[in-house]
Parts: sequence; C-alpha cells; structure tokens
Amino acid sequence: MKRLIVGMLMAFPLAASAQYAGKVFVDVNHNGRWDKGETLVKDVSVSDGLNVVRTDAKGRFSLPGHAKERFIFITTPSGYKTDQAYYRRIEGKDKSYDFALLPYGGGVKKDGSHSFIHISDTEIGQVAGHDEWTAGMRDYAANEHVAFIMHTGDICYRPGLESHIQIMNSANMPETQVFYSIGNHDLVSGNYGEEYFESLYGPAWYSFDVGNTHYIVTPMYGGDHWPSYLKKDVYAWMANDLKYVPKSKAIYLFNHSIADDMEHFRLPLNEKEYIDLPAHNLKAWLYGHWHVNHVHRHPATGVCSICSSTPVYGGIDHASSAFRVMHIDGKGDFTSELRYSYLDKSMAFASIQNRQAPVLPSGAVPLSVNVYSTVSPVVSLRYSCFFDGKRMVADAPMAQQTDFNWYAEMRLPASVDGQYITVQVDAVFSNGEKARQKTVFRYERQATAQPSVAADWTSMLGNAAHVGIVTDTLSQPRLAWVKNVGSNIYMASPLVYQGAVYVASVDDNETGRATLVRMDARTGEVKWRYRLAASVRNNIAIDAGKLFAQDVHGILYAVDVETGQLSWKADLEIGVVPPLNDGLVAAKGVVYAGTGKSMAAFDAASGRRLWRNTGWDRGEGCTATLSLSDAGVLIGHAHWGGLFANDAATGKMLWGSWDGELRHRSSSAAMWGDVFYILSAQSLFVMEARTGRILTRKKLGYDVNVSSTPLVTETEIIFGTSNRGIVALDRETYEEKWNFRTKPAMILSAPYIGNHPATVEASPLLSGGTVYVGASDGSLYALDRKKGTLLWKHTTGAPVFAAMSISGNMLYAADFSGNVYGFVCDVKARKTK
Repeated sequence: MKRLIVGMLMAFPLAASAQYAGKVFVDVNHNGRWDKGETLVKDVSVSDGLNVVRTDAKGRFSLPGHAKERFIFITTPSGYKTDQAYYRRIEGKDKSYDFALLPYGGGVKKDGSHSFIHISDTEIGQVAGHDEWTAGMRDYAANEHVAFIMHTGDICYRPGLESHIQIMNSANMPETQVFYSIGNHDLVSGNYGEEYFESLYGPAWYSFDVGNTHYIVTPMYGGDHWPSYLKKDVYAWMANDLKYVPKSKAIYLFNHSIADDMEHFRLPLNEKEYIDLPAHNLKAWLYGHWHVNHVHRHPATGVCSICSSTPVYGGIDHASSAFRVMHIDGKGDFTSELRYSYLDKSMAFASIQNRQAPVLPSGAVPLSVNVYSTVSPVVSLRYSCFFDGKRMVADAPMAQQTDFNWYAEMRLPASVDGQYITVQVDAVFSNGEKARQKTVFRYERQATAQPSVAADWTSMLGNAAHVGIVTDTLSQPRLAWVKNVGSNIYMASPLVYQGAVYVASVDDNETGRATLVRMDARTGEVKWRYRLAASVRNNIAIDAGKLFAQDVHGILYAVDVETGQLSWKADLEIGVVPPLNDGLVAAKGVVYAGTGKSMAAFDAASGRRLWRNTGWDRGEGCTATLSLSDAGVLIGHAHWGGLFANDAATGKMLWGSWDGELRHRSSSAAMWGDVFYILSAQSLFVMEARTGRILTRKKLGYDVNVSSTPLVTETEIIFGTSNRGIVALDRETYEEKWNFRTKPAMILSAPYIGNHPATVEASPLLSGGTVYVGASDGSLYALDRKKGTLLWKHTTGAPVFAAMSISGNMLYAADFSGNVYGFVCDVKARKTK
C-alpha cells in the first residue's frame, strides 16, 4: 500500500558545490535592486525546482541546488506581483539571486476573495488577428479587477510562443498579471522539449498565492517533443512546496490536461508514497487540451475538474468562444462564469420585431431583451414607453433571466389599442458604460390569428430520420409568445407533443440551472421543470409518453411527459472527458443513446438495456445526433474517429468509414430510404445506409464543420456552413444554386474558424416552398427554397444553434439566451392531386 505524503520534504542528490542565496524585498522605487530602507519579506517560499525553503526574518534564503536545476523562483505572495520576475535563470557562476516584489492589490478583498481568468488552447501563430479577443479579455480584467490570467497551454509552437508573449505581456495587460503552463504543442524542437518555452516564459512548474488560496502550475508530461522532466521531478517539488501550505488553505492546480487519477487525485512519488491532493484541500484541477467547456465534480473527493475551451473560436465540440472567470471566495470555494468573446454592448428586442409584439391575456406586452458585452456584465436594464410624444412608463426595471436575457411585462392602457408605441431600453454595465435601444410596435390587444397545434414533432427535424419537411406552407410568422427557461439553450431543438413544447437547457458552470421544461404550446406557460444534474447540449426525443435526454456526464433520463417525474435513468459510463455532447434518437418503443462503446439501445418504457455497441470507440467531443432509417440502420459518429452504422435491432456494427474527411464529424445524417446525406470537413456525401458505400462526394471548397443536417428537397440540398451562411446545391448536378450570407456569428462555435464567420449551426427545415433556419448571428430566417431570397427575419439578439420546429400553424424556435419562441403563422395547405 502506498503511503500518504502530507508536508514532507523530498530531495534529489545535490549538484556538486551548488549553493544559492538571496533575498526577497519590496521594490518601492521599481528599480529591480534592493536599496537601503526597502522592506525585506519573510516567509516567502523559494525553490530551485526541487528543494523549497522559506525566507527568514530578514528576507534571506539559501538553497542547495540539484542535478536538474535551471531556475531559482519564488512563490509570489498575495498582495504582490513581480512582472514575471518571480524566476531567475541560473547563469554561469552566479550564486546570488534577489527577487523584487511590487505591491499589487489585484482586486483581492479583505476576506481574501478574488477572481481570475482561465484560458487555454489559443493556438495562435502570429500577432495579427488576435487583438480583438485579447482586448476584450484585457478590458474585462481591468474593469472587474481580476487578480490574474492563467493560460493552461497550447500557446502554441514556436510562432505562437513568440507571439503570445507580445500580445499578453505586462505592457498590454497592465491591470493584471499573466501566468502560463506548458501544453503538448508547446514542447518544441531544441535540446529538450521545454527549452524554448523556458527561454520566454520561465520555469515549467511553480506556484503563487492570491488571497487565501495557493495556486500550483504544472506542465504537460508529453507532446510534440519529449521534455527533459518526468512526472516524478514535478511531484517531488510539489511535495516540498506543499510543506509550507497550511492544510486549511485552498489549493487550485493548473495543467494542460486531466489528472491521471481522476477518482482520488493522488500523485505518486515512488512505489510506496504519494501526494494526496484532496487532503491538501484541493478545490479544482483546471485544464485545457480537450477544447471543451466542462465542469465535473468528482463524487469520491468533491474535487472539480474544470476544462476551458479557447476564447479565439469554437471548441472541438463546438464549445462557445469564451474565457472562464473563476470567482474565489474567502474560504477558497469557487463559482464559475463564462464570458463570451467578441460582443460589444450587443442589445436587441427579442420580443418586438417587424413592428409587432405579442400581448398576454392580461393585456400586458412581454418585453424580452437580449443584451451582452464581453468587457463588463450588465447590472441593470430599464425601459420606458411613449405614445404620441408622451411618456406612459418611465424607467421601469427589468429582471435578469440568464446571462443574456432580461424580462418585464409592459402594462398599457386599453385606450392605446391599435396605436404605435415607442419602447426605449437603457442598459448600464458594471464598468459604467451605457447603451440604449429604441423600437416601435403596434399594440393589438386581440390577436388576428389563434395558435393551433396538430402533428407531433418528436425529434430533431420532426422524425428519427431527420428529414425536416412539412408539406403545408407556413408564412408571415407573428410572435404569439416568448418564454425564458432560466438557462441557456444550445443545440437541443424544441419538440412538440400532445399540445406541449419541450426543451432542454445547458449550464456550463454547473450551478444547478440545467433543466428539462414543458410549456403549453399555445401560450408558452410553463407546466413543469425537471432539474438535471448537468447540461443537455444536444437533441432530445420523445417516444411512448416519455421525454429522453442525455447530459454531458453520460446520464440518460426518461421523464414522464405529463407529470415531469423521472421514470428511469441510466449511466452510459462515458468517463469524464470528452463530455457527451451528442444528440439521441427514439422510435417504436426504443431509445438510442450514447456514443462509441457507450452507445446502447434501451426499452423506452422500462429502461431495460437491449444492446450495447462493441464495434467502435468514441472520438473527440461530437455534436452530431444519432439518425435512424425506416429500415433500421442507426448512423453514429466519432469525431476524428470515423462514421459508423449499427443494426438498430441487434446493435451489430454494419460498417465503419475512416475516410479522411468523414472522420471530422459534426453534422447529423439525413436518412432518405436506402441512402443518407451528410456534411463533413469540406464535402457533402451521399452514402448507402446499409453498406457505407460513398455514392457521391461533392467537394465544396469551404468548411462545413457545423451541426447543420442537410435539407434534401425535390430539387435542392440546403445546409448551413462554417463561414458562408446558408448554401443550396442543385440536387441533380450538385452545383451551387444559391448562397444566403448571414451576418457574422455573435458567438463563435465552429472549430478553428475565426475572423467574424457567417456560421450556421442550426439545421434548416422546409415548409411548403419556404426554408426556416436560425443562425449564429442571432436571427431567425425564412428563405425562398428555389431562389434563397429573404422572405422574413426575426432578430433575437442571441445566437440560434438549434433547429426550429413546426406543428399546426405554429413555428417554434429557441435561442442561446434561453428564450423559447412560439410564432403563429398563416397556413396554406398543399393541394392533393
């Protein structure tokens, strides 16, 4: 049995004649040298990369050195910063190394509470083109008094390492301090993998204190080139570092990837001894590498592993472009917040568009406003109403629903029925900035058309094959109602079943806000909420009177549609990373869930597992939804791993395709009889469902790494793209027929696509001759099927990642703010021959 090590000094053999000494002082005049009268600081930890000592009452230290020594560095104490001078490279025969501390508040409050920013995997190659997201993060850090920014690696390669130090140095980030750890792509050619990183950023492992919290930075242990260090080198130093950290003091550990031991967080020192991090009060292990936004609390220890994707563009699993803000309280506990990149005081009336607004039975007008700014949170929203030049409502407050959405109900007198009303909304941000928007609508207390629902819509695009075609033509959508569910909605399309709408929401900060919600399809009234353990990021399904959803931790839920009570649930056993982002499908009394070897079929009524896939493994985070043909072929996906088909009845793997482009999985398959249509990388594929034979490969010449499922009409194939909006190909010739360019994405989601792309993740659907689709630019669109011309638009002011739904004369949509929209439409039935 291994022995627990808590606060034990470890040492390697000393280098011959090595002896280092120096002092730590407060550099009042900022000249980098100790001058008489400047305060010498005691009890500061100083290390040579293995041994750790504390400065004495006169700020002095002495270190023995060791065989692998390269730096002398300090644990920067709370209340100070060093402008990256927390380390000194050991040079030649120099044996004396002093450290100058600069007083630094860093937003640390009296109780020790503070905030920091976590980013990862920026993977930049040059300075140009990265000023926008860095400026937003820099300004947020200054506005909100962030203590530090932590980059957990993949900076990346030599060009990235050179550029990043220019972009985020102390001159460009004067209001905070920036720390780095090594990722696999930061281990580059040289005498050893970390050599170039060290020349720019200093030691590969170190620690620092902020408030009442101790932070430990560790490197990736393998990558493009082998490092000179081993895990045992880092762990031996860490054991010595922790000797001087009280067990009551909270600890956070940074690394580019996850811990080897994700159950107990124990780090082996040798065959008999280990560091028990939870015993040292480890609160969280923060990492990157996987390009996902994911928080996972480990039940055995209560420790959280927290992954942050890149702020530059979408993550591998289409995670939102964002930086993570960690708010640490006086006890060292945290709350997390994602701040989305690239948004500058964005504000839109989600419930008032095209001079029209819904009216509640009470006569009040629901006012829903989406507003967001990267650099500073919104602190208040107030609205005023005007008629005939006179103010009817003055500076009435709105209530915040989510990070994007604010809501109020405007009460207007019956005397203005039929008149045009001006609404003004004023936003105040935490940094003191303000924004104002105005709009005009006609107040109509009596709706001209009443909502009516008809056929059920039980899966993404209405069916398990994901065809997405309604023969009746819905036109002139008018908003009948809008309801916010209290948390963001990502790629889960609204479903319609027996007069109700069902949606699923996400909570990438694990604050308990992820839910399944049932609403009245005609009014939007919430009938029940089912609280989830974690986010449902993709499509849900209904069958046999049950609503099915799978969360990012791999828990499959079956909830009774009438009562909102859990019927059964199952653990798909997916592991910690990547999170389960895929969508599921259900039909004929069976639900198909999971991915790779966690993919399984369950009896919808009882939850009994019918089979489990053994033929193929999962890949990276994937946003595709399982597709099921009428002939019983189930199409599954492994991002960067391939495309696969299983027999839906037996679970037997029918075929797998590891074609270079088909390994890039984002889109779901649209099943058409014996064939299916699917997007991948830069191509459209038409394939035989049962054999996997590629019938057509249309090279597009642009990226389609989006979740958009191709809409196959009589004469077109229509789909969203990573950076060209919506495209239609001729179904016979596969030549481009039209291209509708949406506006730039509000939040970037497509992997590795930047520079304000016109991204469409949502799948289009067809109603008669009209294509309905939402876009990442924060708008819903109706387009002419044949020409691609704009017929209608409703701006939500928040990205739309999920497909819309149709039932009766109602069109339903959901946006990232957590708003669900019900539009009543004119209906023209298709004539039958």
